[in-house]
Amino acid sequence: MEYLIINDIPTPWREPVFERVFQKLGGAVQVVYFKNNEKRRLWTFEMGSHPKTILKAITLTSGDTERFFNPGIVPFLLRRRPRVALVFACIKDPSGWLAMGLCRLLGTKVALLDDSWIGRDRGVGRLRRWARRVVYNRFGDAYVGTSLQTLAMFRHYNSRILDEQCFLSHLVADNDYFESRLAGQQLERSFDVMFSGRIVDVKNPAFFADVCAGIKARLGHCRVLVIGEGEEVLKAQMRHIFEQHGVSFEFAGFIPHAALPDYYAQSRLLLLPTSGDCWGVVLNEAMVAGTPVITTEWTAAAGELVLHERNGYVLPLEVQAWASAASELLANKSKWEAFSQCARETVKEFNYDRAADGILDALAYLSRRG
Repeated sequence: MEYLIINDIPTPWREPVFERVFQKLGGAVQVVYFKNNEKRRLWTFEMGSHPKTILKAITLTSGDTERFFNPGIVPFLLRRRPRVALVFACIKDPSGWLAMGLCRLLGTKVALLDDSWIGRDRGVGRLRRWARRVVYNRFGDAYVGTSLQTLAMFRHYNSRILDEQCFLSHLVADNDYFESRLAGQQLERSFDVMFSGRIVDVKNPAFFADVCAGIKARLGHCRVLVIGEGEEVLKAQMRHIFEQHGVSFEFAGFIPHAALPDYYAQSRLLLLPTSGDCWGVVLNEAMVAGTPVITTEWTAAAGELVLHERNGYVLPLEVQAWASAASELLANKSKWEAFSQCARETVKEFNYDRAADGILDALAYLSRRG
């Protein structure tokens, strides 16, 4: 086998990218997954036509985290013996270590794919830091990051990495589908702000609700749309804050991918008050719909996709700062329109083809070195 991609689970932002890699390589690649999905993931999406294998997994669960052990990766790799492999550097999964180690023993050239970054890993223990150092120093011949921050993380743990070994493959949304779905529609933005994603502590849903209350105090109204599912306790906290401050709200629940553009196009702003995201594809989705965003520095998209005071804001987690910025943008039609247009233009560069090109460039680099 010429090329192999080893990943943990299929995702709606990677499957279309792998499909493009498959097409551009003329079919000379296969994909193997450790499992078909995680329990916390509610998404459904169309899988690519590329050949793929989903291994039988022994799943080890700790809290909200699932770890996969797939003994079948050993005979799989021994039969195929790929010359070049793209391997997701999933240090939490025993199967990731097994795959990387066996590729090294087989002489396979390995491009490590990762989507984390130093900011998201702040405060992690010595064991995880040690694991990253071992993986990035021992198992990688090239490095594919989903952001510039990811590439910086690779170099943080391995200072010997050269520029020529680094490649970008951003996390992206389905721009073409969003644009075709919304084309020609007369958009009625009946909501002022929206929340999109899993309702969990790291997304600070109560903070979001407090910001909405601050907007209501400034503008006299705040109509809120919440899409996504999560912890009932956190949803109850949000409702309590909304009702206490007279904020109009709608919890729409989990939205299938096909209907997502319609929801993003109903809101004038997306707020993502995360305390730690790899990227946050919801930011891409909002921008394709022309919806400006406000987020924190704790996502790698800040500064790459989210351009402060151009298509959104990057702010510290301070309720008054968020409420003030959001209120000003909502009250200033010309400024909102400028931000909206900039959002549409910026996100065009973050697409499936460019994400696939980053992987293809890494595979080509390793093929030349083979």
